[in-house]
Amino acid sequence: MSPQEWLKVLKVAYLQGFIRQGGSSVKFVVVEDAQDTQEVVSGVGALAREEGFVTIEADSRQTKVQLIDLLFQEIAKQVDWEALAFDCVSKLFHENKRRIPDNREACSWGFLASFNNCDEATMQRDVNSWLERSLFQDFHMSREFRLAMIQLCVAQLDPSGRQSKEVEAIQSWLRGELRHMSVLKKLLIFQKVTRNNARDLIESFAYWVRLLGKPGVVLTIDISAFMGTKEKNSKSLKYTSSAVMDAYEMLRQFIDGSDDVEGLLLVVVTPKTFLTDQRLGLNRYEALKLRIWDDVRDKSRQNPFAPMVRITEQVEQFEESRLLARVGSRKDDVQHQRVIESLRAGVPSPGAVKALGCPQPTVKSKFQQMLHEAQASIHKGWTTKGLLIEGGFGTGKSHLLESLRHMALESRFVCSKVVISKETPLYSPALMFRAAVGAANIPQKRGDALSEVAADLNFKSPQFADFYEWVHRQGGEIDGRFAATLFLYERMVNDPELSHRMIRFWAGDPLTDAEIKRYLKSCDAKASYRFERVSPMEMALQRFKFVSRLMIAAGYSGWILLIDEAEIIGRYSFKQRAQSYAELARWLGRLEASSFADLGYKSGLAAVMALTDDFQSAILEEKGDREKVPEKLRESGSETDLVLSRQAEQGMRLIECERIPLVGPYDQLVEDIYHKIRGIHGAAYGWDPPKVPTIERLSSTRMREYVKGWITEWDLKRLDPTYQVELELTELKQDYSEDIELEGSLEEALQPAMSESR
Repeated sequence: MSPQEWLKVLKVAYLQGFIRQGGSSVKFVVVEDAQDTQEVVSGVGALAREEGFVTIEADSRQTKVQLIDLLFQEIAKQVDWEALAFDCVSKLFHENKRRIPDNREACSWGFLASFNNCDEATMQRDVNSWLERSLFQDFHMSREFRLAMIQLCVAQLDPSGRQSKEVEAIQSWLRGELRHMSVLKKLLIFQKVTRNNARDLIESFAYWVRLLGKPGVVLTIDISAFMGTKEKNSKSLKYTSSAVMDAYEMLRQFIDGSDDVEGLLLVVVTPKTFLTDQRLGLNRYEALKLRIWDDVRDKSRQNPFAPMVRITEQVEQFEESRLLARVGSRKDDVQHQRVIESLRAGVPSPGAVKALGCPQPTVKSKFQQMLHEAQASIHKGWTTKGLLIEGGFGTGKSHLLESLRHMALESRFVCSKVVISKETPLYSPALMFRAAVGAANIPQKRGDALSEVAADLNFKSPQFADFYEWVHRQGGEIDGRFAATLFLYERMVNDPELSHRMIRFWAGDPLTDAEIKRYLKSCDAKASYRFERVSPMEMALQRFKFVSRLMIAAGYSGWILLIDEAEIIGRYSFKQRAQSYAELARWLGRLEASSFADLGYKSGLAAVMALTDDFQSAILEEKGDREKVPEKLRESGSETDLVLSRQAEQGMRLIECERIPLVGPYDQLVEDIYHKIRGIHGAAYGWDPPKVPTIERLSSTRMREYVKGWITEWDLKRLDPTYQVELELTELKQDYSEDIELEGSLEEALQPAMSESR
């Protein structure tokens, strides 16, 4: 479709409709030539500003957009934070029936007090109370973001405050320009914008913008530079294939997390080489391709609502009256559209799983038993055995994992969904731990998981006493650094900076032995703590067990990991595959005795792993891993490789013998899902969807193909009831060819952890 027609769709269906009502979406726009991307970026920006959205444009030529912390910093540089803060203050004054001048420069505490017929002390007390209720107690935003915005808001009411070092430091912190954090420590902000907190800050910002009465945020990212496009400007950034894969992983995370964000539209603009370049294009990163590729499409027309559209000179006319959903503004109406948006992308959002249910009774029953065993393990002294589920692409593995996540949270487990990727390789316990902590969901809470868990600790409870005794046990399972930092956290709980450092150490950040000893000396610790030399892998495994038991001490049932897309291990190098098979056995609670082999022993920690149904035949049999991996490891003769050989064999044996297959799409199930989605589509867009002929029901037809086929036909029929839809399917097959880029920069990623053992 032409750029003008697609922009019309974006304006009416999204900017005036779905996003304005609180929805969130990620759209990819593929243009004919790299030079055309700027036209689309400018068009999106103009429309967004016209509709009142906060508008951000990031260009991969100038910003390293593959790094989410640098992406947030680019957002921060384009935002007028003081104007937004004044909007927030003005809104609070009006909501509380107080007067405030339109001109920010006229504001001062004395003027505001006289303007509202009260004294300055009363005025300040009232404003602080409003900010406490409306900002600090709104846990949809991260703690750091709330604290920063409160300071900016207060500063708007005092000329000297607007020029203060604190306000300047906050804005520098947001933009990534603050060199030293000491200025912000008294404001209880202790860490710079990093990969750990940038995503929370972006989500908090989008939420806050809507809180101010604006419709939302439109973020456009031009990724032309990923394709190695030559520019006249020699200053344009260049991207390695490794950096491009990092960017695709970040964009995949935005798609998967869109259900957790309000009022954010992310538009990714790229030239058509994105679809054809085998080294740098979409084909290189299957996790993203599976979410945006139009594998079910009409032969003649594009679906303008699809996650990815191709801009051409072909002219298609869409009536604006048919683009805008004829629904109200109730939250339920937006939720229906959220479900359809997620199903278009093949992403099982929480809303979609709740609406459609999960017809996998065998797995759910076994999972319920696993939860019971995990909760009892700390008292019974047993190992919780994990589950290995298998299914073909598009058969519902991710849908099932989302349903299991909901079950775990209902049973008061902390739950982490981890997608195996370049950033999170299965063979690296250190990177697995980072991903698991970063993705942790806490029952009925939002925010940094470990901070929330630590805040729930009751130092006088029997659970904490048991935990403290276990951590401090002489000759125990974990290093003395954990005992020392737990002691410090309990003793110095009223020192926010020290508490933050301890929690970040538990979460994987470095903390030197010298720092720990200095903290111990400052609080006159009587006990002595011995710190052993610990490898990054060993430290990560110890962290898993420590954090899981910390969660139990805080009153939670345990920690559940849901590990998706494990089939990517088939693309690793030989040694990495061997290590991954061993880690698979570890996560399923079947690894032979070795140092920290048994993570699930008395820890409340358990895992479910999802794998494709052709992995055994393609990798263990055709590639020959079943025989070649142990044989090659034994040939080296080293004791380490001999142990790894036995452990890898255990993992491969589990893949062969203990897989639980998913229930396929039988006729009654297909019929039930059809009627549910038809009802949701009707409620989402305020119409009565016609009956449509389903995709041919074959044993090989996947549920994804049925669902995307129905939605595609209804989308096109809603725009043109007379149009005869003719669907075509493109089979997406798993690629198991080895990819050296998946090795990533593991040593660099582990560098902070390595310093702990020195």
